Amino acid sequence: MKKKIDLTKGSITFRLLLVAIPTLLSSLVQMAYNLTDMFWVGKVHTMGLDETEAIAAVGTAGYLPWFAFGLILLAKIGTSVSVSQAAGKDDMELVERYGNNGLLYMLVLALFYMAIGFFGADLYVSIFKLDNANIIAYATDYLRIVTMFGFALFSVNLFNGIYEGLGKTFTSFKITASGLVLNIVLDPFFILEKVNVFGFTFDGLGYGVKGAAIATVIAQSFVLLIYLLIYSSRFRPFRIRLIKNFDRFTMKKIIKIGLPVGLQNMAFTIISVVVGVMIAKYGKEVIATQRLGSQIEALAWMVASGFQVALAAFVGQNFGAEQPFRIRRGYFTALRLLIPYGIIINLVLFFFARDLFAIFITDPETLDIGEKYLRILSVSQVFMIVELGTAGAFNGLGKTMIPSSVGFVGNLLRIPFGFLAGYYFGFIGIWWVISISSVLKGTVLTIWFLIDLKKVKDEHVMLVENV
Repeated sequence: MKKKIDLTKGSITFRLLLVAIPTLLSSLVQMAYNLTDMFWVGKVHTMGLDETEAIAAVGTAGYLPWFAFGLILLAKIGTSVSVSQAAGKDDMELVERYGNNGLLYMLVLALFYMAIGFFGADLYVSIFKLDNANIIAYATDYLRIVTMFGFALFSVNLFNGIYEGLGKTFTSFKITASGLVLNIVLDPFFILEKVNVFGFTFDGLGYGVKGAAIATVIAQSFVLLIYLLIYSSRFRPFRIRLIKNFDRFTMKKIIKIGLPVGLQNMAFTIISVVVGVMIAKYGKEVIATQRLGSQIEALAWMVASGFQVALAAFVGQNFGAEQPFRIRRGYFTALRLLIPYGIIINLVLFFFARDLFAIFITDPETLDIGEKYLRILSVSQVFMIVELGTAGAFNGLGKTMIPSSVGFVGNLLRIPFGFLAGYYFGFIGIWWVISISSVLKGTVLTIWFLIDLKKVKDEHVMLVENV
């Protein structure tokens, strides 16, 4: 079995798709995790529970797992980029050193997240100042269960990042997809009391929102087990020897590359919490709409994240191999694929907004609000998609500070402008601020990268300095 997929040779379009398509499918797997939970949580009315309360609770709790992904990126991005650059140099010993140091770093971050989530769940939920006792109870239970098994979520993402750096995204897709299948099977049985499958009715455990959390952590733990078995076999990319491979210089590089991305994502979560608090005062229907709408909207940004990973791996390997002309061509090739896709997503979310919401919820008031949400957010989809792809290109060069800074400033603007828009136009105004800020971020970051591309004088000159 090949240790890596060589992205420094051959057709650029083929190589990008070779990495992007499995990553894209992996992103859809992650989205399916979330939508599966939403779908079955939305069926709790069959148990006599309020479906809007249940979805609102998962939405309220969901910001902390978002924060976890910021912590994850502290280790994942630095490890993945470093692994891709080492693979470009064809130095597999260096790949092993980066992989082991990244895993050690990730385990420390996982322990930190588990402690925050388990002991601070009540404090976290209180931030939203909810006046519904059921939503508070559901959200607190969900958080404690999900964070208790945070080590699985963190470790799996690190292993995924290593395979992404090696260009072997099809392997990580197959492993992640196995967890999705398990999650799909477990969700209805853990959430509902009665499950109807192909005309046959089975008894479920009826745990409600807690059931969604339990099914998710079991699936994540199953994926981690598969990775541990692979790394115990002859098919492993390298040996896991954390103590032997520990190196301060290596760890410092991983932290330096990953820090801007991780901090920007954590800042984004904090900003989202502030916006969520603004939204919470408008009632459970609006809370549920934003949570469910953001998952539907993930059709755009999770697919685009496939190209973000592909560009990071492609640019990283070609950076290590000192092929700047190939980096430039790879970026423009990706744009030619991403922009038409973004336009299609814009149209789908605008014209089929109500139909998409109706898959998951039946409440007429929530459907009306959801239709407004998706139509407003549809305006910014193509800009958000291009932003993600461009950020991947910057990350592959090791220049993570640029996309992180643009993202941070663009997201931070949502607080003051969201407050003003909410004061004059209500929650509709807040959603317009979110959409417009995405347009600005995508535009600024793309222009910035195009300016960098102009520095290339010939195919033998490096695009940027190593950092």
